[in-house]
Amino acid sequence: MAVNLGMIGLGWFANLIARSVSERGDGRAVVAAACDVDSEKLREFKSRFNVKKAYDNPDDLVGDPDVDIVIIATPPYLHASLGKKALLAGKHVFLEKPGALRPEELGELIEIAREKNLKTTIDYVMRRNPLYLMMKMICDSKAFGLLERADLENYAHDDNMPPQHWFWDYSKSGGIWVEHGVHFFDLINWLIGPPREVRAVNIKRSGENLTDRVLGFALHEDDAVVTYYHGFTKPEPFEKTTFYFTFERAYAEVYGWIPVRLVIDALATPETEEFMGRVMEEARKFLPSIDIELTMEKISEYGEGRDVFSGRGKRFKASFRTRFEYTIKQDRWEVYRACVMRAIDDLADAVEGVKTSPAVTLIDARRSLEIACRMEEQALRY
Repeated sequence: MAVNLGMIGLGWFANLIARSVSERGDGRAVVAAACDVDSEKLREFKSRFNVKKAYDNPDDLVGDPDVDIVIIATPPYLHASLGKKALLAGKHVFLEKPGALRPEELGELIEIAREKNLKTTIDYVMRRNPLYLMMKMICDSKAFGLLERADLENYAHDDNMPPQHWFWDYSKSGGIWVEHGVHFFDLINWLIGPPREVRAVNIKRSGENLTDRVLGFALHEDDAVVTYYHGFTKPEPFEKTTFYFTFERAYAEVYGWIPVRLVIDALATPETEEFMGRVMEEARKFLPSIDIELTMEKISEYGEGRDVFSGRGKRFKASFRTRFEYTIKQDRWEVYRACVMRAIDDLADAVEGVKTSPAVTLIDARRSLEIACRMEEQALRY
């Protein structure tokens, strides 16, 4: 059964979704209606994706009886009000992140959806990436012990965002922590749980009244330390994102804003090597259209009598030091489109009663937004 999507806000994210739906072409989802206040954008989108209904007023789209799910892809300051409008009209909702500028706004959407028995989700694309699914299984299993440290380095592009762009306007974006940081807060919440404490520093661009760099610290259960750096300072071809994870018996590095490579350097046993093979197979099943290749190299072997190690006051055995490299063969945009379609399918399954709830909900969105707001509210400013 096809679900009919109605898109509000026809920027790059809406175009990515529409292209993903069109290219898959299996009829599972159809872009049935579109809405934007920019008449030229609306005309081009309608023509490019063969959309039957075009509106310049969100009230008309949410009132369309043929629309099942409303996808809100506007700037953040409009997310909550449009989400509320869609829910009150009886529509299921897919929100671009962050979903709102304040946690209490998301709380209101959660309550309306609960009262009206409607399904909601948010574009936390990290959760749908197969390499991060592998990291989730590693964290849950404690195959390499506890997570001690994680460090995000996100050097993002700003070459298409002049000073007057809405991204730099706190009243429209909420700032870097809210507009962008929520992706990574949600990821860490999912991997190891929420933080006990957070601290942050916000740095303005020299000579301009806009914050383009932020640095944050979070302390989690088991005293895991997580740091986040976001700098919107690079041209797009030169941007770089790496997430480093240090476990008691392994180092892991995830490469890419949309991850396409995972490298793990671990003290391993035959059992953990077998486990890492199973982890890859689960990741392949999760997104069957995405190919993952494993290269495994034994760096060192430890014979009898040399295979007992200690760290953090704990003793453990390791037969090898092994390097696991998992590489996705597709480019990041193909991976992104596959992840977005996974999210839409997941919401559609909940709408149709195949499952009770999407894997990612607005409760998750509120938790990550709460962390973003805590970072923003107590940040030192330079």
